[in-house]
Amino acid sequence: MAADWDALDWTCPTCAASGRKTCITKDGRPRLSHLSRRLTSILLQFAVRRGVGQPPAERARIVRSLTTAQESDASAREGYLWHQATDELFLWDQVVAAAGRHAAAAVEQHLDGDELRDTAEQAAHRITEARELLHEWHGERAEYPLDEELLAGVLRPAPSLLARARRRGDLQRLEADLARRPVHLDRPGGTWAAMWHSDGALTAHRDDGLCVRGWSATPDAAEQALQSFEATSRHRPQITLTLHGERPEVPAAGDDPPGIDRADVLRAFDADRAALDTTVAAITHLQRVWPEHEISDRVRAATTQLQTSAPQSPYFGLYNRQREHYWAFSESAAWVRTDAIVHAVDTVWGDFDRLEASRGPSWIPRAARELLTTEPEQLAAFLRHHLAEEPAISLGVINGPAGPLYNVSSDGTHRTHLFRILGLPWMIAKLYARIPPRRFDVASVIDTAKGMTEVERVGRGWHTLLERGLLHGHIGYEGAFAVLDLDHAPAPWLLGDAALASSYNTAYERVYPGALSELGIPAAALTGREAWEQWLYG
Repeated sequence: MAADWDALDWTCPTCAASGRKTCITKDGRPRLSHLSRRLTSILLQFAVRRGVGQPPAERARIVRSLTTAQESDASAREGYLWHQATDELFLWDQVVAAAGRHAAAAVEQHLDGDELRDTAEQAAHRITEARELLHEWHGERAEYPLDEELLAGVLRPAPSLLARARRRGDLQRLEADLARRPVHLDRPGGTWAAMWHSDGALTAHRDDGLCVRGWSATPDAAEQALQSFEATSRHRPQITLTLHGERPEVPAAGDDPPGIDRADVLRAFDADRAALDTTVAAITHLQRVWPEHEISDRVRAATTQLQTSAPQSPYFGLYNRQREHYWAFSESAAWVRTDAIVHAVDTVWGDFDRLEASRGPSWIPRAARELLTTEPEQLAAFLRHHLAEEPAISLGVINGPAGPLYNVSSDGTHRTHLFRILGLPWMIAKLYARIPPRRFDVASVIDTAKGMTEVERVGRGWHTLLERGLLHGHIGYEGAFAVLDLDHAPAPWLLGDAALASSYNTAYERVYPGALSELGIPAAALTGREAWEQWLYG
């Protein structure tokens, strides 16, 4: 499959399928890559990848020879030369960047070559932008909106004008899509005071003291950026929004968005005394009932019990695999329910695959002993140091109909395993939320190597979820591949394949019993993957 994916980097000379699009038959059905596309891929991969060790001038000669337009080739479909031009620009951007690095290295003994290298990289970046613009303009105009008013009466727009029309079209479509989403949030949420800057920077404070920082491409997206931090996926933030600077005509760039720092985590730690006291009480209870000489044995038994009763769910990566660019994200810091953390990088509780022995499986009993032998009056300071003063545990938020679930996204794997194994109720964490994309492509949700049967099943499942009110949006098709324009998903894991959905259903019922049944899913469908498939596809 890897070789076939390499072929998808390039336009097909036979069916004119553009880069990253699968080849199609004459009647529009997906098929394996045409032989001509594979051969083209081999040649172009040689120029770009195998030629890395060649001097830039030699690579340029190879590229010129491989990308000469063969206008007399009667087998090429209409539009192929346009696509070929975009492929050639891709090759040239590689060569120009390499030429800048080569020149900088050549003069290193006599001059500071950074300026040469930077100039070449800037030129390569502009070539890349031109290539992407050509690809979108010719191949997928329906997918990439334009501000037609800006182009009115212009027969041959300059690329700069076209690029501006694209960005304005993006903003117009984004704002129209966002306007549909709040309709499905049927419960009033928290009261927020938020400020949005013209560069997209967003800062908001809820009336209970929660602070959120992030970025959104438009002020209209501020509500979505805050929704992940509401009590459930059905609550609508009540926002008083202040704009700092002019409202932009194109999506904000978000080059340096604000984030949550250590000071924010420490403030959040100190703000919820009830969560801290409950956690300290749980630790002191373990200190009373677990004799010190039995700690290792007790930890081993608790680890086995946790793995049996609450195995981890797969990583929730549905949003990351979609083709859409980010248009909003947000961060916060808060105490979270430990049992709602359902994925923690190392997928077997207490088992770490690390090169350093000190970070392997022996870490849990050693850390448990240190925690459970700390004097009760020192526990609050101990937790503050290890959870808030050290790099904070980082969790991705997946909000649901009764409350959120979490995935460990970076720092904090070991500490999360420890708290889950010991059954401690709360932990402080830095929270990260990416907003659900507007469009889901079924080919990005599942492994297409499983075949068209699985592709069709997932598309059919989306239709069922829409009919039963568990999704809101519209389904279209690109060939045989379903594409969902999403307005709202109260339980977003249902968008995934049966393995992901059933695993998260089980975890959610464990953390929030009865919540999915209240949403409209019968209890019998939540007993496992087979039952879920029967209810969804049956």
